[in-house]
Amino acid sequence: MGIPVDPEAIRRLLRAGGRDLVEKLLLLFLENTPDRLLRMRTGAEGGDWASIERAAHSMKSSAAHLGLGDLRARAEEAESLAREGRGPELRPLLEGLDQAFSTIQGELPRIVRQVSAL
Repeated sequence: MGIPVDPEAIRRLLRAGGRDLVEKLLLLFLENTPDRLLRMRTGAEGGDWASIERAAHSMKSSAAHLGLGDLRARAEEAESLAREGRGPELRPLLEGLDQAFSTIQGELPRIVRQVSAL
């Protein structure tokens, strides 16, 4: 299963800070996202919309920097739903975020290697 990645986003990062920057951002994304997802799930269970909104906002920004448009859009939607307190719509979206991140965990390092080799 492939994930859509904007290769230009990775190229911009490479130009800005080289492979070290890309690897650092990738590592931070892979390390921080499970906690963000957990905070969103916990927030949904307790109706803590502000926690969900903050975690989704952080995930949205990180995903955008790495060119992960689908994940960015999902996080943006979660942020919006949380801001509006629309829990019933938010819960299925969080399941989709979990699944999307699981896919990304396995594929993103390979994609970054391919793009940085260009």
